Amino acid sequence: MLKKLLFIFCLIFAGVVRAQNVSLKGIETNKALAIADNNTFVLQNNCLHVKFVAEKRRLSASRFTFRNKQIELKGTPMFELELKDDIILNSADFELKGPLKIVNIKGNNKSVKLAERENGKEISAELLNAKYGISMKWAAILKDNSNYIRQVFTFNSITDSLRIRKLQLIKLSEKNGVAASGIVDGSPIVSKNFYFAVESPISKYEAKNGWVSSYIEGQEPTPELTVSSVWGGAPENQLRRAFLYYLERERAVPYRQMLHYNSWYDLSWNDRKLNDTSCLDRIQTFADSLTIKRHVALNAFLFDDGWDDNQTLWQINKANFPSGFDNIKRLANRYNASLGVWMSPWGGYEQAKEQRLQYGRKQNPPFETNSHGFSLSGTIYSNRFKNVAANFVSRYGVTMFKFDGVGAGDKLTGAGAGYQTDMESLLKLVSTLRGVKPDLYFSLTMGTWPSPFWLKYGDALWRNGWDTNTAGQGDNRQQWLNYRDGEVYNNIVQRASLYPLSSLMYHGICIADNGAPAKFEMNDKDISDEIWSFFGSGTSLQELYINPHKLNTANWNCLAAAIKWARENADIMPDTHWVGGDPSKGDIYGFASWSPKKAILTLRNPSNTAKKFVVDTRNIFELPLNSKAGYRFYDAKSGGKQPTAPVFTGDVYTVTLQPFEVMVFNAKPTL
Repeated sequence: MLKKLLFIFCLIFAGVVRAQNVSLKGIETNKALAIADNNTFVLQNNCLHVKFVAEKRRLSASRFTFRNKQIELKGTPMFELELKDDIILNSADFELKGPLKIVNIKGNNKSVKLAERENGKEISAELLNAKYGISMKWAAILKDNSNYIRQVFTFNSITDSLRIRKLQLIKLSEKNGVAASGIVDGSPIVSKNFYFAVESPISKYEAKNGWVSSYIEGQEPTPELTVSSVWGGAPENQLRRAFLYYLERERAVPYRQMLHYNSWYDLSWNDRKLNDTSCLDRIQTFADSLTIKRHVALNAFLFDDGWDDNQTLWQINKANFPSGFDNIKRLANRYNASLGVWMSPWGGYEQAKEQRLQYGRKQNPPFETNSHGFSLSGTIYSNRFKNVAANFVSRYGVTMFKFDGVGAGDKLTGAGAGYQTDMESLLKLVSTLRGVKPDLYFSLTMGTWPSPFWLKYGDALWRNGWDTNTAGQGDNRQQWLNYRDGEVYNNIVQRASLYPLSSLMYHGICIADNGAPAKFEMNDKDISDEIWSFFGSGTSLQELYINPHKLNTANWNCLAAAIKWARENADIMPDTHWVGGDPSKGDIYGFASWSPKKAILTLRNPSNTAKKFVVDTRNIFELPLNSKAGYRFYDAKSGGKQPTAPVFTGDVYTVTLQPFEVMVFNAKPTL
């Protein structure tokens, strides 16, 4: 009876783990206010103050203040349009059509987006440029408990389609100490205490003639264009966390862990096709060894490349799945899990991709393509892709998609002119599918770059680089970990400092018989290192590229313990940030997450020599000013929620990591 009760308890709590919001000291319980005084309109709370002026039928922004810091905005246009025929218009060229309005916003407690649950205030206006026939609706929004305001701009052409070459929404003097926070498109512009951005991964930035600006480029004529921006403030030395606080509230769905089996390297490999029997075996084996025996349930089973019939384009292979996905859905649901599906917007890879392309070209009319494969910007192909994905959700209860391959490929800084319309189409596709099921989980892989604004659409981005490879010292599995985390450091940490590491696709835990993982050592120590270092990264995309028949009892126990630990700390893992140096150079490195009540720290030595590392809590946890720095550190791998004796206590401590050692700590502030 006890085992049965434990199993039921496990199933009840196997659903997607949702974290609380990121902690930002002094922002909580902060009501939004809107004040009108003659021609002056103010949005404010007890932290920020933004003033807009409506004068002589023109709208302008005057000042942005956060606590005692200020950005002067006088003389800076609120927006600037560059039309296709070299005409440049800015906010001073648009007249107000009527008075500004103040609107109360009522929050919706059932919304999956955190910000939409909050009440707030909105100031709105309509403007017109009669000469060029362009109207514009503008809204500035401040929600309760916010450290930022958002502005939404909707442009319409009265007589013809808009032909916008460039739309600039952010323009700030370099005298304010502002600069881009990264080198990729969609990087916020920041100063010590402020951040500004166009809320789009395809936005660009420019520093020129003493000004720093952010803008989007138009590609195709359109009857309407809606773009938004954010202005935010940060407490002293808390810029990353302040931006993350905003992002966690405004992303499509807040951080939630998605633990799942992925068939790649196991059942899926090259041109091999999946079948009902083998998929059912993997579901049952994980259920027997993890869910029933160790009371840890997966959220989903994702079936990668190989489920489709290449001659039909994204239709299930009827020969191998005569009942479609009904059987695997039924078995997964029995253990409170759902299904996930791999799909490739550009058609996949190698022979299977070519077969899909051949099929697409034979259709009447043919499916649209570009130099990399199918084109999502094509109406015919986009509709096929969208309809197949929506059917997976409605018929088979699919809760997550791995979209693999779009745009120009790997290690990009942006879409590039040739692929911007494809990227815009991908964003529209994801938004459309969220209309079917708002809390779908999207892993957006090859072709993306680490702009945080991808998270207004998807849930996790590719770290870039090869799926698996080796680098540095150690045996094959240790070299794989060196490579994996070295790519994260060089492609994400160094290129996009405000992208959250908790929303990355690391390429999971790899224990299988195909590809590079087939050569990775199977000793228990190496496998433990991979498991703990992976879950220590804090990523929500918890991929298990695991053939379950290869795991022994020690491996299963380790996997279950690490999963439980990650779930116990899901409330602070959105805050995950990099500590230490460059894995590819043999530096000790790791991940830390913090909240006022607790913290966690993972460290790894990627070299074959013992090394020392100084744990300075103020630096490691990026503590707010005036926070107490004393912590008790406990070994998270030793079992139990909190061993009685701490490993060390204090604010500065030097640890020694043996070659390839992984340390994982739970930390509690001292009284």
